[in-house]
Amino acid sequence: MNRAKRRRRLRRRLTAELNVRAARSQRGETYEYSPDSAPSPQDPAPEPEPGSPASLPFELAEESPLDPTELDAQESTAAAADEAPPAAEPEVSEPSAEELLYSAARQASTQGEIPRATGIYRELLELNPRNVRARNNLALLLDQAGEHETALDQLDRCLQYEPENAQILVNRGAVLGSLGQFVEAEEDLHKVLRLDPGNAEAHFNLGVVISRKGLWREAIPYLRRAIELDSSRAAAYFYLGEALNHADDLEGALHSYQRAAELRPNNPKALYGLGIVLDRLNRPEDAAQMYRRSRELAGQ
Repeated sequence: MNRAKRRRRLRRRLTAELNVRAARSQRGETYEYSPDSAPSPQDPAPEPEPGSPASLPFELAEESPLDPTELDAQESTAAAADEAPPAAEPEVSEPSAEELLYSAARQASTQGEIPRATGIYRELLELNPRNVRARNNLALLLDQAGEHETALDQLDRCLQYEPENAQILVNRGAVLGSLGQFVEAEEDLHKVLRLDPGNAEAHFNLGVVISRKGLWREAIPYLRRAIELDSSRAAAYFYLGEALNHADDLEGALHSYQRAAELRPNNPKALYGLGIVLDRLNRPEDAAQMYRRSRELAGQ
């Protein structure tokens, strides 16, 4: 089967599958993965079930959204509308097999079907190895599954095509940090800040990398800046609390831990950190309450 025929067949199958998914979603039904529903005429081998997400704090940037298709339309310059023929409606072309695969992978990822999503991204990359968005998203899913080395390889390949892509550099810095390669991680993250000084993910991950090296005071400005850029980032408040606690700024640490717990109430680590600071502030009863709540959440 030649490439064009294979693409047409793949596009028909994907269109049908996405229509079925949409109908089931409207009826409130869940979509269950089965190997027979894979989008490719030659189904990829089943992926192993992913492990739990990495426990290290580094964060990767969100998956790249699917760019909307832009249609170029030229306005009529006729002097009077009644003298001009009716304008033809712009012709909407069918989405390509690559676009359908990307949409299907994003939908599978959103619905928690991680093995299926990774399989679809790999199928897409067989069609177009230069699709950086798809390769970045594949790396993100692999990293979440604990496959850091494989994720790093995918991000290295992304940067061969787009060496100054800030999102890819942030993600590679995060994965390098997870692997303990702190020098290389710092190089990537500093490069991002030269390209984009307002990148919240780069500031956060750089603060965490420096914290992991035990340089708590040096980490504080990066974590503070990450919060200035994105005040909804609970993890930034938590690691700022860690850094301030080690730097003996107990009031600052207390505030940071409290804000982390407000943003993410079910995080036992933030409550445990609060307990430590309250102990250091000679408030043993309050500290004991935080420790108890932390244990309760950790046992759930």
